[in-house]
Amino acid sequence: MFEGDRLMRRGGIDVDIVEERTAVSAPFPPGASADLVLPNDGDRTYAKVRLDERSTDAAARALSTIDDALARAVIWASLWDATRDGELAVARYLDVVARHTPAEDNAALLADALAHAQFAIGHYATAAQRDTLADAWLETSWHALWAAPAGSDAQLAWARAVGAAASRSGRRAADLTAILAGTADAPAGLPLDPELRWEWLTALAAAGHAGAAEADAELARDGSSQGRTAYRTVLAARPDAEVRAAAWRAAWDDVALTNDHLDAMIAGVRAGGRRDLVARFDADYFARIRSAWAERSIEIARRLVIGLFPTSDSLALVDEWLDANADAPG
Repeated sequence: MFEGDRLMRRGGIDVDIVEERTAVSAPFPPGASADLVLPNDGDRTYAKVRLDERSTDAAARALSTIDDALARAVIWASLWDATRDGELAVARYLDVVARHTPAEDNAALLADALAHAQFAIGHYATAAQRDTLADAWLETSWHALWAAPAGSDAQLAWARAVGAAASRSGRRAADLTAILAGTADAPAGLPLDPELRWEWLTALAAAGHAGAAEADAELARDGSSQGRTAYRTVLAARPDAEVRAAAWRAAWDDVALTNDHLDAMIAGVRAGGRRDLVARFDADYFARIRSAWAERSIEIARRLVIGLFPTSDSLALVDEWLDANADAPG
């Protein structure tokens, strides 16, 4: 229940679920009710939890004020499941994330919420709202990065969230470019190591704000094996139809690619969620997957089939392929 602006636990009920519906007597005085009812509090069993409308409103208002990290975990999971199942609007989920993740002190819960926010924008938001949500999420991530404690796990999590968000929005391109170039300071305490630099550069490339010259310069700074792999991703991520086509063909046809280099090609094809640049390859995907399973190693085939699966709103091509390949391995 609320005490001021904080949600405080006031009681609980142990229940054995043995029927389709189990009646529960509320442990409140007559006329009283809870602001938030949390099924499976304590995460005692495997369950998909749904919050009622009043509880959802309470969580949206004060999730980060709950002291118990396990209770917060159950609520975060419930909100995400509702979003994924189309029962909670993407914009509302993102509002909850934006409001409460800056105060989330559990590193695992923070990382999950940030990843889910980015995924929701790319996969569950409508085309009409996606750009607006992407811009807003980048601004949330950017300000949270600068507000996070110096050198903390949260600061690094937000730095990575900025990189992911910047692949869909160019609103902070100038700031990121300046930090990478050394003409502007990074947030105090942030370890701007090669991995993070490549993540930000990949995002800039995907959004059209970096190209081959910037990739060459970064490779000169970091010529490690990881750097050479990231270099491939940056080049493949540029938002040019022919660049993405070349990365697509390389992923399928270049049998000399290592596992890591294949992942780099796939990441480049996927970068920024630019469906407009890769939708033309949907039919080619289904024409290739049977031979990929037959001719390539299991690991390579798995990466290709999963990594390049079309993110279309329609399953028509999937159904057609399944009908035509009834004998394919299950």
